[in-house]
Formats: sequence, C-alpha cells, structure tokens
Amino acid sequence: MEILIIILLAFALLVMFGLYSKLRGQLETARRSNCMMRAFLKNYSSEVRSPLKTISDLAATVAQDNLYLSKNEKRDLSDQLRYSASHISTLLDEVMVFTDSDVQGHQLKDDTFSPNTLCRRCLEANMHNVYQRSSVRLNFQRELSDEFFVKSDRHVVELILNKLILMACRFTEQGDVTVGCSTTEYHGHLTIFVSDTGRGIPEQRRDNLFTWFETPSEDIDEAELDLSICQRLAHKLGGELRIDPLRERGTRVLLVLPLK
Repeated sequence: MEILIIILLAFALLVMFGLYSKLRGQLETARRSNCMMRAFLKNYSSEVRSPLKTISDLAATVAQDNLYLSKNEKRDLSDQLRYSASHISTLLDEVMVFTDSDVQGHQLKDDTFSPNTLCRRCLEANMHNVYQRSSVRLNFQRELSDEFFVKSDRHVVELILNKLILMACRFTEQGDVTVGCSTTEYHGHLTIFVSDTGRGIPEQRRDNLFTWFETPSEDIDEAELDLSICQRLAHKLGGELRIDPLRERGTRVLLVLPLK
C-alpha cells in the first residue's frame, strides 16, 4: 500500500510539473508577444507621423486667405495628399496583418496578378518618399512581360514591397532605388528585388538581419524590426527575404516566392 501511495504521489508530482512547465511556457510566449507588439506599435507610431504631418501642413497651406494655385500646383497638392493617404493606408493594412493570431493567422488569398503591375503600383505609392529629393530616383527594371501572371496573396506581397521600398528610400541620400522581378534568379521561384545606392549593410549584420525578435528591446533598430516583420510576412507566403551577397554598392533585398 505504501509503495502504491508513493507511486501515485510521484505520478501526481510529474503531472503537476508538466502543467507548471506548460503554463510557464505559455506565460513566456505571451510576454514575448507583448514585447514584440510594443516595439511594433512604437515603430508604427513613428512612421505614421510623417504622412500625417504632410497632410497637416498642406491643410494649413490651403486655408490661407490669399492662396492662388495654378493647375500644376493643384496637381502637385493633390499628388502629395494622395501619396500621404496611400502611405497611411499601407501602414493600417500592415497592422491588420501583423496582429492576426499565430493560430488562425492572416487568411491568405490565391490572387492572380502581374508582378510588373504590382511593382509599378508600389513605386507610385512611394513617390512621396523622394518627392522633394531630386538626387534620388525611383526606377522600374523590366525583365518579365506585363502579361506574365503569378498566384499569391497580392495584398501581403504589396505590404512587403512597400516596406522594402520605404526603407530603401530612407537610407539612400542620392542615386537610385530600383525595383524589378524575374524568374531566372532562383529556379521555380519569382524574385522581386529592391536595390538602392545607399550606405549598404555591414557584412557582420547580414546573417541575423531577418531574425524574428523574440524579446525586442525598447531601443530596437527600426530597420531591423521592419525587416523582421517583412520576413515573417514572407514566410506566411511560403517564401523568404534574402540579401544579395554580391552587391558591391548599396543594398539589394530579394523577396523570393514559389511559383504556382
């Protein structure tokens, strides 16, 4: 009888220890998620201020009593407002995808779209980033036919590409930001690239550049957080982000997606 009691007590202790370990793991996961969300929202708050300031400044300009605008100036004003609204819309969409739970996740769609058209759309949406910087040009490098179509979640691909173009513009003081796509760089995959002539990424930082931050610090580098988020979204699509190691000047980021 004593041996049976000891066995039952030992079994109960094992069960309790297992439940404790599981609970501790769940609490740690929740803590990491909370840290990640705080870092993401801090970064989001910083990014959304720029287009909001543009809209606020333009509103103050339009409110002037003695304002007279030519047709070109009106078109210029309209473009700035449209670009700022597009930027805010992209940021809101990013929040919606990012905050989906890991269990259910973002419900991926199987859209059919032209990569060329998507690249041009994203370049147009990011014109505001170089609007008053004549030393930086946005370019599209055409390698595929406009009639070439792929299947993936167009919305998520667009989120990633917009973020990569935004970062390229941010770190390029002069020169070019070029976007393009091909199917020859990696067999059986679509490669969408964003290259720039900016300061480049130090080689020692490239290996861990896309690592998902489990416990981000409060002063996390915004670019690293952005790339980490983009990599997570790319994995949702069955693809991944890579850095072109052969790039000698600036940075060339690749979004590699499986062809369907």
